[in-house]
Amino acid sequence: MQVMKKVNVCRKTVYNVMKRYKETGNTTSKPIPGRKRSVRTKRNVERVKKRVQRNPRRSMRATAKEVNISRTSLRRIVKQDLGLKALKMQHRQLISAASKKKRLDRGKMMLQEIQSATDKVMVWSDEKMFTVQAVVNSQNDRVYAHSAQHLPEGCRTHFRRQKPAGVMVWAAVASDGSKSPLVFIQEGVKVNSQVYLQMLEEKVLPWCTNAFGNQYVFTQDGAPAHTSNITQAWCKQHFPGFWDKNMWPPSSPDINPMDFAIWSILERDVSRVSHSSVTALKTALMKSWSKLDAETVRRSCQAVPSRLQAMIKAKGGHIEM
Repeated sequence: MQVMKKVNVCRKTVYNVMKRYKETGNTTSKPIPGRKRSVRTKRNVERVKKRVQRNPRRSMRATAKEVNISRTSLRRIVKQDLGLKALKMQHRQLISAASKKKRLDRGKMMLQEIQSATDKVMVWSDEKMFTVQAVVNSQNDRVYAHSAQHLPEGCRTHFRRQKPAGVMVWAAVASDGSKSPLVFIQEGVKVNSQVYLQMLEEKVLPWCTNAFGNQYVFTQDGAPAHTSNITQAWCKQHFPGFWDKNMWPPSSPDINPMDFAIWSILERDVSRVSHSSVTALKTALMKSWSKLDAETVRRSCQAVPSRLQAMIKAKGGHIEM
């Protein structure tokens, strides 16, 4: 009992160790039964390690063939002996050194503005193109069947059109959980400064005024229609709070709630299937938008400061969230 308390182990362990000492004269564990490893040896583990270090994108099939072991044994070496995980390649915005500098400097300015404007609502806006064609995730979309022949072609095939019809959508969300009405840009119309200003005057400004009075800050990214002199002058004159083109960092969809959260929710909901027409697509978008709850919007907007802090920590580089 005293031994158990001293070494903090259970009674059975103490009993087994004492028994082993009486029988063999030492406390060394008995050899583990079974044959010794012939594949997952230190030599093979080291060989695999060096190959992975030279080329992390090398396939399991190719590496197994080079080392002359089975793919099952190779997976065990990679996962259990080397402790490695298979990570997916990521699509990211290309950020130049100059853009990183601007992201760092402007990210600090944005964070300071948000922290000082606690009595105002932050309004985050953006545009996105949706098409009638379904969006398929080739990595995760699967169909289970005994064989391909057991499924109708339409069930396991994603058909793509060369130039699918679509619609450009403008929308905004606010830090208090509010969301704007969806604004659909007429098909074939290029969003230049004149078109954008007309939309701001007829749709956006009335919504902002009715929803927030004068207690809000309107933000937009660096699209050409947004940064033109005529647009900047109009926004400064009509919005009580406005971040001009020298505030928003370049190549920064990762700090706009519309980009890093809201559009993805709509696309996941609406673009699971193809739509028969642009009218049907608009109907699906409006239905999905109406289901978007205030708490989801609020949480998305609340994530901006932490993303800005991560961007500053990365010195303007890509952030991991």
